[in-house]
Amino acid sequence: MVLGNFALQRGYDPARLTDWFHRCFVDGYDWVMVPNVIGMSQHADGGMLATKPYAAGGAYINRMSDFCAPCRYRPSRRTGEDACPFTAGYWWFFARNQEWLAANPRTARGVHGMRRLDDLDEVCAQEAARGDAPP
Repeated sequence: MVLGNFALQRGYDPARLTDWFHRCFVDGYDWVMVPNVIGMSQHADGGMLATKPYAAGGAYINRMSDFCAPCRYRPSRRTGEDACPFTAGYWWFFARNQEWLAANPRTARGVHGMRRLDDLDEVCAQEAARGDAPP
């Protein structure tokens, strides 16, 4: 979930990501990777498997895991040196895909929330400068 979320936020190529998972994980079989990566993680099947992209910010990862406690980034921060790449990346993903996401009833609320952010331009510039922007 965490790796797929990061790849979705950053705009990685779903086919290349699936290939990477195939090579890196012992259970990297087609019947596991194709639906999980293409369908669920990257929402690259046009919504056939999942009704919305599986994007999440740092607050969700913090609630659902123990990854955040030792991390130097703060899930509640979008900008600055301690801004969580997942939190900022979540809003950057929404900003880049807002037309598509606004048309989906399950993600439209997030688009409306994004439009209320007073630092969205700063968040987008910060994330684009991280060096892992989509091509």
